[in-house]
Parts: sequence; structure tokens; C-alpha cells
Amino acid sequence: MSEEKSNVGSFFKGLFFGGLVGAGFALLYAPKKGDELRKDLKEKSDEFLGDAEKFYGEAKSFSEEKLADALKRAEQLRAEAEKKFEEAKKKYDQILTESKRVADELKKKVSPEEEETKSEEDEPKKAAPKKRGKISKAIEASKQAFEEELTKGKK
Repeated sequence: MSEEKSNVGSFFKGLFFGGLVGAGFALLYAPKKGDELRKDLKEKSDEFLGDAEKFYGEAKSFSEEKLADALKRAEQLRAEAEKKFEEAKKKYDQILTESKRVADELKKKVSPEEEETKSEEDEPKKAAPKKRGKISKAIEASKQAFEEELTKGKK
């Protein structure tokens, strides 16, 4: 967009200065009286002013169109980003719920082993909590790994 502005600006500058130089030469080489020359100069300057205003209006409308297009595209990108964020949040919540469900199932599976160890000697009683601790640690590690993946995806 910056390059387009530069090209448009250069074109208008060249057109304006070229017109001035051309008008100057035309006036210098045309044999006319002072009144006629002043009248012609005024007409030419009014003509150049009109052309300049026309080009200014065109450049202004062009830039306004480009700005409107850019704002529209930015809004589309923002909406897409919000949608993707909501989808990722939904997936995260689903996985977290599923992880909790699996953890609860594992705890239930470990609990019957704990009941069996109560009737046995003291050493087997200590084995069940250790197993449950390892499972809990594994679940926590999987949660943490998932959260790290989510943060990588956001970057």
C-alpha cells in the first residue's frame, strides 16, 4: 500500500510540475499583450487548481477505500481468532473433563486393592497409596503437558 501511495503521489507531482513548465513555455513564446497574457495566466492557473483539486479528491477517495478494506479485513481476522480460541477452549475443557473421569476410574480401581491390603500385613497397606500416588502424578503430568501444548499453539 505504501508503494501505491508513493507511485500515485509521484504521478501527481510530475503532472502538476509538467503542466506548470508547459504553461510557462507556452506563455513565453506566445506573442500577446499584457492584458491577454494575464487573462491566459489566470485561466491556466484556475485550470491547474481545478485539476489539482480533482486529483486530490481521487487520491483521498482511493485512500479511504483502502482504509475501509483494511479495517474490514482486520475485523474478519479478529473474529476468526476469537472463533479458534473458543474452539481450543472447548477442546481443553473436554480433555480436562475426560482426564478427571479417567482419574476417578483409576482411583476406583486402586481402591479395591486397598481393601484387600487392609486384611493383610502392614507392608501391603503401604503399597496401595504408593500406587495411587504414582497414578495421580501421571495424571498431573499429562495435564501439565496438555496445558503446555495449548500455550505453544497460542504462540
